[in-house]
Amino acid sequence: MNKPKINKAELLANLKADMAAAETSHKQIDSEIKQRRSVYNGEPYGNEEKNKSRIVPKVAKRQQAWAHPSLKEPFVSTPNLVRFSPITYEDVPAARQNEILLNSQFCRQFDRYNFMTKVLKVLEVDATVFVQTGWEYEEEKVVQEVDVIEIDETTGERYIAKVEEEVLVPTVNKPTARVCRSEDIYVDPTCEDNLDKAQFLVYRYETDLSTLRKDPRYKNLDKVAKAGTREDPDYEDPDPTNFEFKDAPRKKLLVHEYWGNYDINGDGIAEPIVCVWVDDVIIRLQDNPYPDKKIPFLSCAADSVPFQLHGENDIDNIEDQQQVITAVTRGIINNMASSNNGQVGIRKGALDPVQKKKMLAGKNFEFNGSPGDIWQGSYNAIPNSAFQMLQMMNGEVDSLTGTKSFSGGINGGSLGSSATAARGVLDSTAIRRLDKVRNIAENLIKPLIRKWMSYNSEFLSDEEVVRATNDEHVAIRKSELQGRFDLDIEISTPEDDTAKRNELGFLLQTMGPNLPFEMTQLILGEIARLNRMPKLEKDIKGYKPQQDPIKEQLKQMELEKAKADIAKVKADIQKIYTESIENKDGDLAKKSAQAEVLRAQAKLLESKADMEDLKFVKMDNQTDEQFQLEKIQMENELKAKIAALKEEYKIKQMNIQVENGDSNIGIPRA
Repeated sequence: MNKPKINKAELLANLKADMAAAETSHKQIDSEIKQRRSVYNGEPYGNEEKNKSRIVPKVAKRQQAWAHPSLKEPFVSTPNLVRFSPITYEDVPAARQNEILLNSQFCRQFDRYNFMTKVLKVLEVDATVFVQTGWEYEEEKVVQEVDVIEIDETTGERYIAKVEEEVLVPTVNKPTARVCRSEDIYVDPTCEDNLDKAQFLVYRYETDLSTLRKDPRYKNLDKVAKAGTREDPDYEDPDPTNFEFKDAPRKKLLVHEYWGNYDINGDGIAEPIVCVWVDDVIIRLQDNPYPDKKIPFLSCAADSVPFQLHGENDIDNIEDQQQVITAVTRGIINNMASSNNGQVGIRKGALDPVQKKKMLAGKNFEFNGSPGDIWQGSYNAIPNSAFQMLQMMNGEVDSLTGTKSFSGGINGGSLGSSATAARGVLDSTAIRRLDKVRNIAENLIKPLIRKWMSYNSEFLSDEEVVRATNDEHVAIRKSELQGRFDLDIEISTPEDDTAKRNELGFLLQTMGPNLPFEMTQLILGEIARLNRMPKLEKDIKGYKPQQDPIKEQLKQMELEKAKADIAKVKADIQKIYTESIENKDGDLAKKSAQAEVLRAQAKLLESKADMEDLKFVKMDNQTDEQFQLEKIQMENELKAKIAALKEEYKIKQMNIQVENGDSNIGIPRA
C-alpha cells in the first residue's frame, strides 16, 4: 500500500504553529533567566546616582565559584563511573559488556570534563539545562587487500587472489551529548515536569551551508542558498561582535529542528518524526531514527519545581541578600568617598608664602607655632553596625546555599563551641552538596547513559574493541548488549569520602591486631579507592602473602608425627586383640579393657591430628571472609571433643585399675 503524499506546506505551517504556541511560556522562562544572569554577573540595578558608588558585589557568583569544583569532582575523578547490576544470571555477560563499553565511551572517548563544566555553569545561572544526544559517524576511504575468487583461463580452476581495493572504514562511531542554550529550546508547555511526555521540542541553532552539505541527511540546500536568510527578531546572537562571513558557504543560517509526534501518514495516529527547516524550506523530514523513538533531549533542573519542567536555583534564594549587601557596601564606599582623607589644613600665619610653596611641593618647610597648627584629614569612621549587617547577610547566603565561601557565614561556633557542633555543620553542608550531586546523576547522567546504551545496540558496528584495562582488550559484540540490569552511577563528594576514610581508619586502629589478613586487605583496598589511587588499590587487593617454608615444613612434620602415633596405637590395639584370642590363661577381660583404653587414646590422637590438619588447610587456603568464624567454631568443637575423650579415657583407666587392683597397668599416659 502506497503512503499518501505529504503536504509539506501544511506540515511546516502546523509545526511552526506548535512553536508559536510555546512562545508565551518560552518568553516567560527567558525573562527569568535574564534576571538570574543579571544577578549572577552583578549588573547595575538602574537606581544608581551620579557621583555615587555603582558597585554590585557578585555574591551569587562567589558562592557558585566555591560550589562548582566539589559538584564536578565526583563525575570527572573516577575512571569507571558506570556500574551495572544484572537482574538474572543470564544477564551477567550483557551487564559486563555494557559496563566496559559505556565506561570507555563516557570516561575515555568523551570530553566529560568540559561537558560537566558546561552543565554546572548552565545550572548555576539558568537553573535548567538541556542536553542533546546523538550519534556521530565518520568514515574514510582506504586501500586494503581483499580476497577475490578468479578462474584460471587455461585450466579453468578457481583460486583466491589478493587484490587492492578502496573500502570505506569507520573512523568515528560513537554516541554524543551536547549542552544547548536555554533560549534556543521550545518545549511543549503541556508536558509538566516530564520531558518524555512532551509532544514536541524545537531546537534552534546556527550553522552554515558548508556544514549542511557535508551531511547527506539534508536536502533542498540549493533552495536555501537561493532564498538567502532572514533574520529572526527573537534570536539573540551569542557572538557580541556580530561578525559575519561574506561568502555563501560560510554565512550563518538559522536552523529549526523539530522533534515530536505528528500524523504524517494520515491514519489518525501521530508518529515520531524529525523535521528540519531553514526559513520556509524543509531540508530534512523522516521518522525518528533512534531506537527508543523518543525526543533525543534530556533536561535537568538545579532545584525542581513540581509540575514544571524548568526549575529554580540558588540565585532565586539569595537575590534579596545580594541587594542588601550591595546597599551596605555602597554606603560604606560613599561614606569613605565623601570624607576629607588626604586634605591638609594650616592655621593662618603659620607659614609665610615661601614655606607654603615648599610644603605644597612636598619639600621640607618651616612653620610658626605648634604641631597642632597643621591638621591632617582622614576617612570617616565606619560604624560597626555596617559590618555586622554584612556578616549577617553573608551568613544568610551561606546557609541558603549550603556553601562555605570563607565569608564568615557557616561555622561551628554558630551552633556551639564543641567539636560536635562543628561536625554537625560540616555534615549538613556535605549532605546538601551530595543531594545536588545525586540530582545531576539521577536526572541527567543516568538517562544519558540509558540513551547511549540503546544507541549502541542499534548503531554500533558488529564488533568494537574497547580497552578495558591496561593489559586487557575486550571484544564488544552488539548482539550481547541486550539484557535486563539495573544501572548505578558511582558518586561521592570529598566530604563523603573523607568521612568513609576516617571510619575505616578508626576500624583498623581499634581492630587491626585482631582482624584476619583478608579483612585488613579489604579495608586497605577501600581506603586506596577513596583516595583515588587505582594502582595501589589493585596491588593491595591482588596481594597474596608468601608462606614461610620453614614454618610450613614444621607443620607438615608435626602432622606426620601425629599420624605415626596413631598408626602405632592402632598396631598396639591389634596386638592386644590377637593376644587375647590366643591367651589360654583366661585374661581376655583384662586385655579387652586395655584395648578400650588404647582405642580412647587413639581417638584422642586422631582429634589432635584433625585439628593440626584443619589449621594447615586453613592457613594454606585463606579464601573466604568467614574463615575466622568457621575456624573458631571448629576449634571449639574439637576442644570439646578432646575434653570428652580425655574424660572417657580417664574413666576407662580407672575401671581397669579397679578391676585388676593394680595402680599401673603399663598404659602410656596421654
